[in-house]
Amino acid sequence: MSIAEHHNSRTTTAEPTLTWVAEQAGLWVARRNGDFVGMVEARWGSGFAATTRLAKPLGTFGTVEEAQRALEETLTN
Repeated sequence: MSIAEHHNSRTTTAEPTLTWVAEQAGLWVARRNGDFVGMVEARWGSGFAATTRLAKPLGTFGTVEEAQRALEETLTN
């Protein structure tokens, strides 16, 4: 079995639930099963900064959705 086949055979039903909550204006917090996993902060005039739960910067993005996606991708790897 190749790695690609194994990856495709995974089911997402066992994946923990990720939720985004707007804690305040310009701040979105991500939680997986209630545990903090990262956040997105508006950088007024320059985009949206995503960081992991350990405050590792993931970059600044043009939209909040792009920043959220960047964080979500780190959680699936």
